[in-house]
Amino acid sequence: MAEAPDTERQAVNPDSRAVLSVSQLNDRIASVVEETPALHGVRCIGEVTDLHQNSTALYFTLTDGNAELPCMLWANRYRNMDVDLGDGTEVILEGDIDYWVEGGKIDLKPWEVIVVGDGDQAAAVERLRSELEERGWFDDEQKQRPPAFPERVGVVTSLRGDARYDIQNAIHEQDPTVDILVKDATVQGSEAPTSIANGLHHLDRSEEVDSIIVGRGGGSDSNLQAFNTERVAEAIFTANTPTVTAIGHTDDRLIADQVADVATITPTAAGEYIVNSSEEFFAGEVKPLAQQLDAAYETFQQEHEHEQELAEAVDEAAASEGLPPVYYKAAIAVLLLLLLAITGLWLGVI
Repeated sequence: MAEAPDTERQAVNPDSRAVLSVSQLNDRIASVVEETPALHGVRCIGEVTDLHQNSTALYFTLTDGNAELPCMLWANRYRNMDVDLGDGTEVILEGDIDYWVEGGKIDLKPWEVIVVGDGDQAAAVERLRSELEERGWFDDEQKQRPPAFPERVGVVTSLRGDARYDIQNAIHEQDPTVDILVKDATVQGSEAPTSIANGLHHLDRSEEVDSIIVGRGGGSDSNLQAFNTERVAEAIFTANTPTVTAIGHTDDRLIADQVADVATITPTAAGEYIVNSSEEFFAGEVKPLAQQLDAAYETFQQEHEHEQELAEAVDEAAASEGLPPVYYKAAIAVLLLLLLAITGLWLGVI
């Protein structure tokens, strides 16, 4: 085998003693990528996920379920292609591997796109979604309402992830008395469904946990696939404890979100919801009762004032009819005495 030129060997085996700036190192990586023929004109088959675009380009991730590759397709090139890409589309891409020096990111820039059909991963998720919907797992009648005044909240997430702290901070900033019990779980990869389900079962068996939050931070569709599995969906559906999902995403809802009693879009939102449920209880239950009591008291007070006014009116009416009866009796007695005296004088008795 012929030895590589000195310049190429230097690029592949840089002097470990040299201290490079980030720009210099990224330039060196870009040179390796650019000068490696095996990374040009490659063809790769996979499923499109996390597709988004702007006026300049389309950005998406190509995945086979086990690995991912970022891709960027120029918008003007896409407009000239007779293809319609979307999440779940299985495609064959042909293009160059490129290294973005400023961002330190490698991606595939395709110049040809062949649509194979719907991807297996997306199709499997939709089949499961349809099956669970037929079973009634998404029905509102199955939903439980989290307690208005939680004392201990169980959290299923990774101890190494930011989601744990987002949930804790959101709860304790509003109510530091709420106890939080975190169950560590793997939230990404092939072991994630079992790990998450076991965490849910563990917390659900604890009588002291009165609500559960399960989730993680954001990620690509592939990273979130554990929350699209029947294992996790069943653990949520069969839990006796009200369960809130807290998965950092804003696009299509995951199956776990549809099964959960309450779905929030971020871990912070889940923590705030759990604590705000007490405020919602006051707003929805206590405040209307207080308003009804105020209205009833006002009505009673008005009626009482009206009765007082009537009583006073009766007294005034009675007083205006004349003297009390005793005065009339005394007058009659005086008249009778006068009559007897006159009669006595007329008969000469007196």
